[in-house]
Amino acid sequence: MTTFFLQLKIAPSLTNQHFDLVEGGYATCWVLADDVQSAYVKAVFYVEKSDWIPLETITSPVEVVQKHFHDKDIESAQYAKAQHDGIAIHYEGWARDGQTEMDSIPFRPSSCFRLSDYLKKQKTLSEKGRCLHYDAGSNCSDTISQAHSIQRKNKSLDAIALHGNVYMFSAEIGGLKKNQGRLFIKKNCGIKKVSTFPGFCHHHDEELFMPIDRQILIPTDQQVTLYAYRSLCRELFVKENAYNLIESQLPMMKGTVRQVYYERQKGMAFGLKNLKRHKKYYDNALKNKTYHDVRYVLFLLGGKPCIAFSGLFFPDYDFLGRKLQNLGDHNSQLDLITFCTAPVEDGWGILFAWHKSSSNVCIEFMRSLATAGYNDGCLADLLLRLAISNCENLALAPKWWETLSEVQQSQMLDMATLWTDIFCAIKTTYLSAIPGRS
Repeated sequence: MTTFFLQLKIAPSLTNQHFDLVEGGYATCWVLADDVQSAYVKAVFYVEKSDWIPLETITSPVEVVQKHFHDKDIESAQYAKAQHDGIAIHYEGWARDGQTEMDSIPFRPSSCFRLSDYLKKQKTLSEKGRCLHYDAGSNCSDTISQAHSIQRKNKSLDAIALHGNVYMFSAEIGGLKKNQGRLFIKKNCGIKKVSTFPGFCHHHDEELFMPIDRQILIPTDQQVTLYAYRSLCRELFVKENAYNLIESQLPMMKGTVRQVYYERQKGMAFGLKNLKRHKKYYDNALKNKTYHDVRYVLFLLGGKPCIAFSGLFFPDYDFLGRKLQNLGDHNSQLDLITFCTAPVEDGWGILFAWHKSSSNVCIEFMRSLATAGYNDGCLADLLLRLAISNCENLALAPKWWETLSEVQQSQMLDMATLWTDIFCAIKTTYLSAIPGRS
């Protein structure tokens, strides 16, 4: 990331603890970001989060390096702080009485947001089980299963684990703060709990997924439909929880902070609407055994797997940088594709699946993958980039990860962070660059 410097003219909001003392001031910001726009949005977000009102941009975002501040103690210290925290803000102001000197204003947010409450609510939602089976309520057992959305056995999680553990990209808040908002590697994740979610009762989980849990992928149309359905149900479970979590926190937010999360919630509501629509397609396919309504492409890979994952996304850009659908058009119906790893006879595979109603976008997406793979001769690299950039439900083989260079690991962490950074604009070419290549 690049370090940007900018300065804003500010005034205290009514809830600012300095309101009675301070008439106005300046917020000088050092921000780690990918571009000018992201840097500006991030700076304004954090300034308003601390109960200041940005009035005017005094200095627009410009790229800076350490040597620009080598003879300035305060500025140099703030630059160093930004490298560690992702952002540093120095406040200066003038007093309402016209006499009190205020060369430096302490950074003490008065926001009523409480992290402990947030984490408690998050944990409560994640542990609240429910059965997402298409016939839920009928013959449901009393016990909710901790279902594996990524297979544990049959050459999946077991195949990449080291002493029963795998690595995962983590977005835990404590680690994010230490890594400037960037995801980090969480080691020693036991495969008994990796990728599990309480989304099915024990009876329906055992009965429904038996054709894929107890045998390798052949593939049959039924198996493909079940792999896709499990990815879809897990995503719906997680996204419903995320939506409800933000809804519970919005009343405690204000200003730009509230607006940012309100817009994020609107986006989640749109995504959930589309997820529920696609789930109905799969519900009907499973209930009526019309498995031929699901289309798929299977890539066969030899040797031992280096990753295991299960997820889905709404393709926006393809591997050639072409726009496929507008995720910002909330009046549209989005096409969806699921993708996951699966054990096959002589190795493992990556399975893409979609309901026939999504064929317009998904077929073009797969064509672009074939074209890019043929042109560059790097199909496996493209598949890896796709998985890391678009799937949070992903486990890494410890032995494989430790063979990567620091540069390669850093590039992959940047890819994984792509969809979690609310200040970062998605580039049309995010799928076309190859991991480990400059």
